[in-house]
Amino acid sequence: MPRHHSEQDENKRQGTISSARFNLLSSMVGGGSLSLPLAFHQTGNMFMAPILLVITSVLAQQSIYFLVKAGIYSTEQRDMSDNHSDPLDNNKKGTASYENMASQAFGAKARVLSSVLVFACCFFGTAGYAVLLRDMLEPLVDSVVTPPEGTGGGPTFSRNLAMLSVILFVSPLCIMKNLTALKNVGAASMLSVATVGLCVAYRSIECQLGFTEQHGNHNNDNNENSESSMQAFPSSMKMVLDATPLFISSYICHFNVLPIHNELRCPTSDRVSKWVRTSMWPATLFYYVIGLTGSLYAKCTPIGEIQGNILLDFDEDDPLLLLGRLCLAMTITLAFPMLVIPARDILVRAMAGTTCGRRIIAKGAQKSSLADVSDVMFSDDEVSNGLTEVHFEHMEVAQTTHLEEPLLAMESRSIATAPDAMRDEFDEFDENRSTSRPSGGDCTDSRLLRIAAALSVFWSAALVACSVSSIDVVWDLLGSSFSIMMAFIIPCGAYLKLAGRKRFFNQVSDGGASFRKWMVSRTVAWFMVMVFIPLMIISTANAVYNTLSASVDGGI
Repeated sequence: MPRHHSEQDENKRQGTISSARFNLLSSMVGGGSLSLPLAFHQTGNMFMAPILLVITSVLAQQSIYFLVKAGIYSTEQRDMSDNHSDPLDNNKKGTASYENMASQAFGAKARVLSSVLVFACCFFGTAGYAVLLRDMLEPLVDSVVTPPEGTGGGPTFSRNLAMLSVILFVSPLCIMKNLTALKNVGAASMLSVATVGLCVAYRSIECQLGFTEQHGNHNNDNNENSESSMQAFPSSMKMVLDATPLFISSYICHFNVLPIHNELRCPTSDRVSKWVRTSMWPATLFYYVIGLTGSLYAKCTPIGEIQGNILLDFDEDDPLLLLGRLCLAMTITLAFPMLVIPARDILVRAMAGTTCGRRIIAKGAQKSSLADVSDVMFSDDEVSNGLTEVHFEHMEVAQTTHLEEPLLAMESRSIATAPDAMRDEFDEFDENRSTSRPSGGDCTDSRLLRIAAALSVFWSAALVACSVSSIDVVWDLLGSSFSIMMAFIIPCGAYLKLAGRKRFFNQVSDGGASFRKWMVSRTVAWFMVMVFIPLMIISTANAVYNTLSASVDGGI
């Protein structure tokens, strides 16, 4: 097949709801779910914890909708008439990105801030997963190479070598151009994490039925704590503050929402809603099962408490949990590309503006042009016909008439009747959009640039993990500050800004169902902004307090 035909296929939306679902789930469900038993234990596993879990799920789902809408609004063309004249163009791959959406809503400075925010979340998430991978491989590695005396848990040469070997094995997946190609990887990751959940649930049920040896304790108070593993409410508000970042971090997948949506075929509002619903609620059900059953295992721990990683509460020589550790290591390994690719693309777009990046792109474009000339010279059949046969799936053609729903496209309207202030704001918006739009093509098409950026992100995070003994502090700070800002505050704020422009430019008529829906959506977005800004401040202060307290206690 000629090269230009394959490039045309790459520029089309090829993702299905199934592939989009697995990619979103593998971005969201992973090692963070092992902290949910602690969150359930702290907040009341029989009542309050499930309520908080469902509330977090609903708010995360709504923030994804706002993120998708804001991403679509930010990539609208100045003249929509071309798209309406040829509906099949709607099958072209989307170009929305998180940093471009922030730039259109809040200006050029927001683009830099959002890029740094997403990059930091993905980078430290990759480092944290690498540390967790090393912990999961620790029993297997220590059985082969005896660690030095007094080492305990933490980095050793053999443990780091095993971790880096796995990272080397999975590195080729991080240079793929898009996430749709990783759909089978996502399915395997979900199968592995489900196996971990079943292992935890099985051991916890054994504990409740008395089939597991309970750690005795002569202190009556501790005995009572270990026996009372079921509670409805938290013992203090401090427990709720400690558990909040754990609930929130379990639903962080927003750095991959727009890339997945860019590749989803026929992204009508119904299909997008189905994709998000069928991803979030199965994840919530899994979180509930592992959170409840894991918290009940407190009855069989020495002090009646649960650690931040539930697998650490089980015996290392437990064969069933050894299987769980290996499955979790598989889940973490397959989740690396979902964290590296968003950070890689941000780095690629940043490198494209440098002299070195432009040289790499130019070199790749020169090779591509030579290959295209070769294809034209040797593809006599298609050149002689002069026509190229185009095939469309029946589903895509049938749904092109519905692609102008409010979630996907806005109608082109004149702003002549808009107030002067709003016209000035539109001019600023149009200027921001023109300056942030790539000047020519997608810089992520450069394979050399993708390889350089992917290896830089992945291996620098791995080297950070080699020197870190515990990533708990980083998880706490990320979950309480960066994650809340990236997943809730910026998407809701960008939607309010961009949807407000849509209203004032006469793209939402007064009255009717569309106007009421627009009003309800803005009210919900304002509510979420007003809730999450103070929550971020309070959670960050609590995380800093916990960090300082741990340092003081460790010094004593």
